[in-house]
Amino acid sequence: MGIVAISETAGSLGTEIGRTVAATLGYEFADREIISKVAERFGEGVMDLTHATEERPTLWERFTETQRRYMAYVEAMVLEMAARDNVVLVGRASTVILKRIPQTLRVRINAPESIRAQRIQQQHGFTPEAALDYVRQADRERAARVRFFYHVDWDDPLLYDLVINTEWLSVDGADRLIREMLEEEHFKISATAWKTTRDLSLAAQAKAALLANPMTRPRQIFVSCTDGHIVLSGSVHGEEERRMAKDAAASIPGVTEVLNNIIALPRPGLSRFGGA
Repeated sequence: MGIVAISETAGSLGTEIGRTVAATLGYEFADREIISKVAERFGEGVMDLTHATEERPTLWERFTETQRRYMAYVEAMVLEMAARDNVVLVGRASTVILKRIPQTLRVRINAPESIRAQRIQQQHGFTPEAALDYVRQADRERAARVRFFYHVDWDDPLLYDLVINTEWLSVDGADRLIREMLEEEHFKISATAWKTTRDLSLAAQAKAALLANPMTRPRQIFVSCTDGHIVLSGSVHGEEERRMAKDAAASIPGVTEVLNNIIALPRPGLSRFGGA
C-alpha cells in the first residue's frame, strides 16, 4: 500500500513516469483526471479549474475568493483519492497538499530547461523558440500559483523525498527508483496513518461542501475531524443555515457523527421580534 505524489515541470516526463509507476504497481493514477472529477462533483467548469491549478493568479483574483474555493475543491479530491490508498497523483499541488501525510512519497521530477524544451518541441511541433517560451512560462505560472496559495517555493528540494533529473534517466529507470523508495518502511501506510488520511479527507470534503453551497459559502465555518467525527464551529445567519451546514457534513460518506457548534446569529436588519 502506498501514496505517491509527483510534482513535474513541463517536459520533464513526470506524467509518463507517474503512469508507469501506477501501471507497474496496479495503483490508481490521476493527473488531469483530478480536474474532471472535481468539475463533475462540484459543477464547475474544467477550464476554470485548470486555470486555478496551473496558472498565475491575476491581480483581481488575488482579492476574490473564487480561486481559493476552487483550490478547496481540488484539495478535497486529492485527499479523498489519497484516503483510498494505492494511488499515484501528478500535479495539482498534490505534493504540498499531502505534506500533512508523512507516509506520502513526494517526488519532484525535473530536467534542464533546454532538454525539456526539446521534448515539448517534438511533442507539439513548436519552433525551438516557442518551445522554450512555453517551458519558461509554464514554470513561472505554476510556481506563482503554488507560492500564492501555499507560500512555498516549488523548486525547494526539501519539499520532496526524492528529486529526479530525467536528462539521462529513462522513464523505466525513474519508475524503478520510485518503487524502491516505496519499499522503505517510512512510506508504508500504517493503520494510524490511514486514519489520519481519512480524517483529513473528510474534513476537506466537508469544507468543500460548505463552500459549494451558496447559502453557507459566505459564512465563517471551521471544520475538524477525528475518527470520522466532524466538528463544526463558527457562525451563520439563522437556524436554516446552521441546519444546512450540518446536513452538508453529515451527507459525506464515512462521516459517523457531526457535532454542530455553529452559532446561529439573527439575520441583519431583523429585530428580536422579527420586524424590520
